[in-house]
Amino acid sequence: MKTITLLIFSSILSLQMTFGQNSKPVENITPTPSQKQRRERSEAICQSKGIPVYKNKKALFINSDEAVTLRTKEEVVDRIFALLYLGLKSEGLEEAHLKNLDQMYNVEEKLTHNELMYFNAINPTEQQKVNANWKYECMHVLLWSVGYIDQLSYPSDVCSVADDVGIIVKKGPKKFREDAELRSKKEILDQADLILRYDWACVNARVKGEKAPANLDSGVVYEWHYAFNWLIQYANQNWDNVSTDT
Repeated sequence: MKTITLLIFSSILSLQMTFGQNSKPVENITPTPSQKQRRERSEAICQSKGIPVYKNKKALFINSDEAVTLRTKEEVVDRIFALLYLGLKSEGLEEAHLKNLDQMYNVEEKLTHNELMYFNAINPTEQQKVNANWKYECMHVLLWSVGYIDQLSYPSDVCSVADDVGIIVKKGPKKFREDAELRSKKEILDQADLILRYDWACVNARVKGEKAPANLDSGVVYEWHYAFNWLIQYANQNWDNVSTDT
């Protein structure tokens, strides 16, 4: 699991759509021109890095631009605040600071059913802590989606939690929300398509008993895929039930 300097965080903190619209990517379809072009661009990137690509040209597509309704900026910002709290709890942030964080960011009202169980757990399990900690990677993608990270790097290593947490807490909840700007649908779908193909390659390697290709971190790729599927409202699933079909 990743760690940050809790002392640094504490000092910063003290300063201040329709159902059924989205289909599974494994279904055979007749892709739209934009879907085909997006896939071609993603596969060119994969091939340049030595990452295998899916051979069936009538399957493994994300939805077309016309079929996708992105999450709103407000939804994304709320989710970032929730993941911030859960990640810091997973690292053992003191209860007093967690309570302060909850009050500043109105965290409890933003949590899902599963997250509330962790939020209320006095002695959470190690698995709960691990799960919450990994969601920093989802937070990283969401920070990118609202313009706080210029570009997503190649997912061969975990994100810099200290940097990402610093972006949020230095702004404070009000300024962070005001300055957030959701990226275009094209930008988000381009990245979602690429991550879908990275994840397929990781799953394909795992099935074969091989390591992930081209130095991909399969855990990071999975979390990024999870975040993107939530962003594009894949299969109209809520946060607790997002699937990462390949």
